Amino acid sequence: MISESLSNKRNIRKDQDAFTVAELLVASAILALLVVLLLTMVNQTSKTWKSTSGKIEEFRGARDAFDTITRRMGQATLNTYLDYDNPANPKSYMRQSELRFLSGPTTTILSSLTSLSNQPTMSVFFQAPNGFSTNSSNSILQNALNTWGYFVEYASDSNSRPGFLPAGAPAPRYRYRLMELMEPTENLSVYNYTSGNRTYTNVDWISNSMVLTTNRPAHVLAENVIALIVLPKLSPTDVSNWNALGSNYSAASLSPNYTYDSSQNLNTNPVDANLDTHNQLPPVIQVTMVAVDETSAVRFANTYSNLMSANSPQGYANLFQTASNLPSDLTTLGSILASKQINYRIFTTDVMIKGAKWSGSQTN
Repeated sequence: MISESLSNKRNIRKDQDAFTVAELLVASAILALLVVLLLTMVNQTSKTWKSTSGKIEEFRGARDAFDTITRRMGQATLNTYLDYDNPANPKSYMRQSELRFLSGPTTTILSSLTSLSNQPTMSVFFQAPNGFSTNSSNSILQNALNTWGYFVEYASDSNSRPGFLPAGAPAPRYRYRLMELMEPTENLSVYNYTSGNRTYTNVDWISNSMVLTTNRPAHVLAENVIALIVLPKLSPTDVSNWNALGSNYSAASLSPNYTYDSSQNLNTNPVDANLDTHNQLPPVIQVTMVAVDETSAVRFANTYSNLMSANSPQGYANLFQTASNLPSDLTTLGSILASKQINYRIFTTDVMIKGAKWSGSQTN
């Protein structure tokens, strides 16, 4: 009897320890729900990662191009020297240079090139000792001068297609592109215009570089770049020192309308010796670039091809005219792009020009 009682107790305990069918169903449902939630989280995380990685990849070309621009621009030089103010009747020494630094609205700088039709915002052209040459025998000239330049244009890719592609297949892709001009050392043309002609202020040295550099003309540095803003500025030290003496300068006082030309002094209304740009490099240049992703670029090509045109009332036509308005103009452009659901990025930085030795006096 005792063993039978013990056996019954064991059976009752086993029955109590087991799960009922209802409990198993509830547990299975909870487990299935957890698995679904986990898979949803993993899938969402994967999509977010792919989207973020895609956006990073989309703008990698623009970021690399921006780094290239700022690095090259920091190497700009004028190779200045002191010479008589008037060789026929010398009275003092003046700073002179046969090299040039020019920046401003592209439509103005490249207006003589009829082959170009849609170049929004700014461009910049200068000489730098980059030692670029298409002639292998010049490889030892590592610090030889080149003319370098950057501008944005809207055009097709028909001129940059491989020769083996049949005409019209596939259809040309119209895009905004950041262009880089690299004039080889052996084709350097600026001296043809400036040597012995210290009063030369034209831009033939740029158009010559654009047209005659047949070995390697201006090429695409990055696609989907819709705006390049180049703002020469005073250094914070100069602004602080001059204002401490009772002046009223800002960094943008050097180039109030974005135009800078080292061949002449553009700040003549009123005449201000502290802002004389003649044969001087700007001490600081704020470089700003706006890029869009490829998906947005397709819509640019099909619908918004004139968005950045100076003739477009809905685009940037009234923007980037006054340097002091740069922050608000960028905000306005961003609002225009966002309203059209265009994904964009703004890159901006200040470049210190190593060769700049700014002073407020041209004579010594």
